[in-house]
Amino acid sequence: MLRFSSTALTQLPTDALVVDVDCVGGEPTAALRRCSAAFSDVAGAYERSFRAGDLRPGELLVLPPTSDRSATIFLAPSRVHPQGELRPEDFKRLSKSILEETLRRGFHSLALLPFHVGRGLDEIEIRRQLLYSFARSPELELICLSENCDSDPVGRVSIFTDGGAEKEGGKGGYGVVLRFGDHHKELSCGFQQTTVERMELMAAVVGLEALKRRCRVRLHSDSRYVVDSVNTGLLFRHASRQWKGKKSRSVDLWERFLDQYLKHDVEVIWIKGHSGIEDNDRCDQLAGAARQAMSLAVDEGYQFKRTKRKAKPAAQAAPVPAAPVQSPTPGESPTSVQSPTPGESPTSGTGLPSAGKPKKAGDPCRACGHALEKRIPKRHKANAAYHFAWYLFCTNCKRFYHVEEAKVDVAESHKTS
Repeated sequence: MLRFSSTALTQLPTDALVVDVDCVGGEPTAALRRCSAAFSDVAGAYERSFRAGDLRPGELLVLPPTSDRSATIFLAPSRVHPQGELRPEDFKRLSKSILEETLRRGFHSLALLPFHVGRGLDEIEIRRQLLYSFARSPELELICLSENCDSDPVGRVSIFTDGGAEKEGGKGGYGVVLRFGDHHKELSCGFQQTTVERMELMAAVVGLEALKRRCRVRLHSDSRYVVDSVNTGLLFRHASRQWKGKKSRSVDLWERFLDQYLKHDVEVIWIKGHSGIEDNDRCDQLAGAARQAMSLAVDEGYQFKRTKRKAKPAAQAAPVPAAPVQSPTPGESPTSVQSPTPGESPTSGTGLPSAGKPKKAGDPCRACGHALEKRIPKRHKANAAYHFAWYLFCTNCKRFYHVEEAKVDVAESHKTS
């Protein structure tokens, strides 16, 4: 969805070029000066539009291709004059116009020259608004151009990340390798209870947070969860909706990731895990060693979500009891009144799931109470110390549960065979 380039405008392969302009005459913006130097017709077209009064904040002016240039030029008036304020409502309308015009003309790529930063929105908020708008069309390639096409002063950093956990809610850890020229740095940490997804994402967050100044970053991960969330625009769609919806998971980590993503020029790249890429394999080793450490940290985001999930069924059960409930005597614990008898299904009197973990097919899902199905995984992770022969799956809320009885130790299975 998003990549960065310092290629000269005359050599840039793109369908359209967005140029920030002001509505009132005076000193032209840096984007307009750079575009006018590359294409001789742009400055004249801007002057004619200005004299005709066709330039208004938020309204796009389109310059079709000519014999000298193959790209369409979008003159994008973002503010009234250079000292004027860049208002959020004007820029939001402008972003929407750029997207609609791009889709209407069937373009596949769009290059953006840097917008003038003055009063009003800063550079991070400008980029945030553009990503929120274009996340609705993830197939469109956005090319962000650097300030200077002749040289690239921004540091180039390569980051490799990996994370893992023993099981859902088990010990986990992450590993990060950063490379900047000849410099090399490794980071890792283990946690008492977490998930694979959180560790994969945590690795990316920590890697970006380790950068001390703005950099151009190539972030490598073997996690489709992390890579696809960014490159398909799913992250920005969730963020633009204030993280509302069932699919918004690990919001605490995604907010940290987004803050860093907007500060740097980040390209997120998927690589195949355990495929012989040295730095990726090193990250896997760091993550494995971290979760076996004697002292493990607490994943506060996971613990908060777990506590909230446990409290939700109890809060729902109170208003509508399924049967008359005897009031507890003074000093008696309220939870002791409805304790299940031995062998009884681990559900409360209301039919909602209790905190007990499902162990067999037919047990209720802890999230929605739907009966679980037993399923066999199609494949197992290569070189893993263990795998699960089967798991329980909820067809209603799409959650899955690993059961200890299904755990197969790879080394032991080899010995017995």
